[in-house]
Amino acid sequence: MAEQQMDELKKRTPMDLSFKQIWKRRFAFDAELPFPQGITFLPCGHYAAEVTSLPAEMQLVTKNGDVKMRVEAPSDVTPPYTFHVAFCGKSRCGVYVTKDGVTRLSRLAWLPDGFDPRDKAWTTELTMRSHGGMVDIKKTLTAGMGQADVRFVTRGRQNALYWEDGRLFFTFSTRIFGAFQGVASFDPAKMDVRLEGTILFDYGDGKLRNDVASHLFFDEEAGEWRAFVSNFSTASDALSGRAEGGLNAAWCKENPLHGLSVMKAKSLGLKGFMHEDPSGIWDPDAKKWRLFLCTFVKGIKAQMLESDNWDGPYEPLTEIVPEDSTGTTIQWMNGVRYCFSGSAEHALYVYSYPLLKKLGKLKLDVEPWGDTPLDTPWGVMKTTNSRVWPCFAELPDGYPYKYILLTMDRINIPGMPNPNWTYGGLYIYGAK
Repeated sequence: MAEQQMDELKKRTPMDLSFKQIWKRRFAFDAELPFPQGITFLPCGHYAAEVTSLPAEMQLVTKNGDVKMRVEAPSDVTPPYTFHVAFCGKSRCGVYVTKDGVTRLSRLAWLPDGFDPRDKAWTTELTMRSHGGMVDIKKTLTAGMGQADVRFVTRGRQNALYWEDGRLFFTFSTRIFGAFQGVASFDPAKMDVRLEGTILFDYGDGKLRNDVASHLFFDEEAGEWRAFVSNFSTASDALSGRAEGGLNAAWCKENPLHGLSVMKAKSLGLKGFMHEDPSGIWDPDAKKWRLFLCTFVKGIKAQMLESDNWDGPYEPLTEIVPEDSTGTTIQWMNGVRYCFSGSAEHALYVYSYPLLKKLGKLKLDVEPWGDTPLDTPWGVMKTTNSRVWPCFAELPDGYPYKYILLTMDRINIPGMPNPNWTYGGLYIYGAK
């Protein structure tokens, strides 16, 4: 009887699982790490100070004391309050206020003409100082105002989960008004999500870039960390202007999961269309690298590419799927590879690997979209946008849940002007 039950369990697929929501949280500048020693300024930095009286401002100054930029504390909020300035990319910084336990947008501040905060030289040449009725500034790496685009970090070339000290690691987009690449971890027995680090990308052009939506993995055979990355940093505050193909290969020797890390990067050289949300795997049977991604054709649709080399060139293996797609991910269940994708169609779809035959969808007890009002620090809000990521994993025996799903909602910070990518809140589901 026991052997028969085991055989039945092994036949189960992701569509047979019923996921129960077991954890949710949104970090709003309340997950922090210190700057690395010797670094005084970062283009992904979060700068916060207590305002005790007005007027007050933060001043970005050079080593010789020249003021590069001034950011005034809001005058329409009565002190005391916490004043936040957060950089994210090349054109604007976010100005936020925390008052009575709630963090709200004050405004977006344009950077001075000709000033690109991503230049490497600024990391030790600039510093932020307080002026007026403000205490000393705290400089931190941050999980931002929202967390999105979640994907488990993997080990090897076939997407085994990466563990350190009993903790699973995942990457996410650190949302402020644009985004940069964050790293977090949690113990699946405790669901204690914590910020671990930030990754920036170096194209060899003297800048530290804010690319996102990565699949990060440790390639044991090559002895280096590698990633497939969406190159959003080549655009400004919109999706237009991204580099050809939309995807990069990135690599480094040192573990990039903790603190501030920089990975070298280059284009994957994809031709013809824009792409995003890559998930890669080496298929030993086909002796090919396979890349599951979203292709900008007739909307945004999932597709499988393949190559002899991890960093390309890649060619199509399949046509695009009919369904709207996002967060394309390859993972295992019961020794079988499956392809997962979110969708605007209020579904988390499951496809066969590698030919992308639609098999069904995941079942969730609490969907992170729809018309259900959600209680948030900003009041009761709701979202109808279902383009969320299905970050699926099968866990070893001994955990409360055998299968786990990490995703997010799409609720933006109230008052943010468009274009706006400040979503979302993190959700963890479990299935037995």
